[in-house]
Amino acid sequence: MRACHLFFGLFLAGTLFMTGCVSTDQIQILENRVTSLEMENNRQISKNKEKQKRDEEINRQVSEIVDELKPRVGRNETAIHEKYAETMSLIEGLRLEVQRLKGIIEETNYNVQQAGQQDRQSVEKTLERLDNAITKNFEKLTALEKYMGFEPSAGGPPTQAPPSSEDPSATPATPEQDTTEAELYAAAKKLLDDGDRENARIQFENFINRFPDSGNADNARFWIADSYYMDKWYEKAILEYQKVLEQYPDSNKTAAALLKQGYAFAELGEKANARLILRELIKKSPESNEAKYAAEKLKTLN
Repeated sequence: MRACHLFFGLFLAGTLFMTGCVSTDQIQILENRVTSLEMENNRQISKNKEKQKRDEEINRQVSEIVDELKPRVGRNETAIHEKYAETMSLIEGLRLEVQRLKGIIEETNYNVQQAGQQDRQSVEKTLERLDNAITKNFEKLTALEKYMGFEPSAGGPPTQAPPSSEDPSATPATPEQDTTEAELYAAAKKLLDDGDRENARIQFENFINRFPDSGNADNARFWIADSYYMDKWYEKAILEYQKVLEQYPDSNKTAAALLKQGYAFAELGEKANARLILRELIKKSPESNEAKYAAEKLKTLN
């Protein structure tokens, strides 16, 4: 590039000199101008290379910071998974119990039809107790399934058949509609707004698993991160905010995720990391409200 500029300058100067159109001083001025442009071009190239190196270094540092945090939250992650597994086991246990009681109900209904009047009254009392038990268990099961965001079990608890000489006909109950995308997201957000952050996280995770392509998937992930921040579990919050940045780079939550990452590092006393993240936010989204908050926070981290 430099040789090209220099050749062009000398060629132009020589041509003008030979034609007698300009003086020697004018030729010197022209050569100086070409040299100046060349130097400016080299400075710009060098500046761009330095900027690229800085960006790569910042990304590398952020990745290292995130990797260092992962072991610090491992034990708590295990506890969360264990609680989830425990809840799933409870649901399965209730399902089995409901099925067992349904079998007893059906058998007892049949016996009622075959029994005499005296025996029938005794069997009907037993049947009533069983009917109450299965209704309560089914209500617990339905509540748990709805809470976990699962498709409700088909049918309701069996209804006690009236004594009759004819075989009773069973009328199947209509299954509840699946929980919709909007309903599940709204339920999770309400739990968060009500301060039930642990259960809100479970619901948001279920939402992301069921509707990974939803326009609210990035918001759900952000609220999961924010719930950890509110619980002062800053290491976990940082990792969850990082998921927002990596999984949803075009989300309108990226600036907020960077801001809260910076806040979380500051709460952990890691001021250098906090400054790094907040400066990156200001650089990427200089006109955002989050950038203004980041600038204010940086003043307290010097």
